[in-house]
Amino acid sequence: MKNKQYSQFIVPNWLKWIIGFVCLVFISCLVYGVFLYQDIQQQKKSGYASSQDTVLSNTELTKVNNIYTFSGAITYHVLFGETTGNDKKIVFLPLDDEDEDITIMDQSNIISLESIKSQWKEQCNHCKLIKISPAMVNNRPLWEVTYRDNSDRHVLDYLSMNDGSRYERFRFKKTFK
Repeated sequence: MKNKQYSQFIVPNWLKWIIGFVCLVFISCLVYGVFLYQDIQQQKKSGYASSQDTVLSNTELTKVNNIYTFSGAITYHVLFGETTGNDKKIVFLPLDDEDEDITIMDQSNIISLESIKSQWKEQCNHCKLIKISPAMVNNRPLWEVTYRDNSDRHVLDYLSMNDGSRYERFRFKKTFK
């Protein structure tokens, strides 16, 4: 039998230090990214509790089911809730402008989210829906339908909550691929 000798690769000390430093920087960036993400998610929902308290004390709502944020010329917290008689209401609470009034709508008088979604599917059957959320533009309650169209454009479509008619549409196309 022959003895086989294996040569051992020796890593220089300076290379060990560089690899250790790169690993340390990578782990630090990863930890920072996680904390930054959590902070952003927390800020996204900041003020929901105070908005809920404001609406419950200043309106006829006794229960809040969902809260959304809409940022336009004025930022709104949109609260979906119920009264003591189980009437479902939508409250648009302006955050930026103190002169702006709270808008309250009865959900039975609007076009439902499901109806807007089916109307959208009929008009754009090969599009990819991203989300549908409530919006308020120029004191008009709207549904903001966000989707990707057939041409891979990002589209914001604003439809009236009252009759489903189009208020405005924005289409954004990619500049760089």
